[in-house]
Amino acid sequence: MNSQTTQNQLTSPADESAIRAFHHQMIDAWNRGSGEGFAAPFSKTDDFIAFEGTHLKGRKAIAAFHQQAFDTVVKGTRLEGEVNFVRFVNSQLALMLVDIRVILPGQTETSPSRDSLPLYVVTKRDEGWQIEGLLNARKLTLERQFFLDDFDSLSEEAQRQVTNLVAGLKASGVITPTQIDAK
Repeated sequence: MNSQTTQNQLTSPADESAIRAFHHQMIDAWNRGSGEGFAAPFSKTDDFIAFEGTHLKGRKAIAAFHQQAFDTVVKGTRLEGEVNFVRFVNSQLALMLVDIRVILPGQTETSPSRDSLPLYVVTKRDEGWQIEGLLNARKLTLERQFFLDDFDSLSEEAQRQVTNLVAGLKASGVITPTQIDAK
């Protein structure tokens, strides 16, 4: 008996469906602006690492952090995405990788600079499957990384000038946010 056969005997299609449902539940909650709904699949003691490195501990912290974001900096954004895979380590532990894209307010297309690949650690308890950990990693091309490295090497004044130049080009309609993201 190979490990795939053993794995298939230890889990069921219902287990995988329950895990995949977390992705859809969280997207729905994000699109409604509900921090509580977004945090619902997490355990009370989980670890959540946001794309910019913030470490949140527990469902309450995740709900509060996201509600503040939904009410301010990401207000009106929408998520879309799909599950790339669910991999069962054993009958009580699984990993799930998803692909997430963000549509900014006032736009109809996703903004590639916001794309991310969250990796979930999911465990099965008496009450069912729960998310125990999430690491949210931004997708970043090497070309974009090299640009950011160059930008970071500039003086503060030069960075301010580049930022003002881009803002001016956007305001004048010479470039659109989608054109910036496509670079």
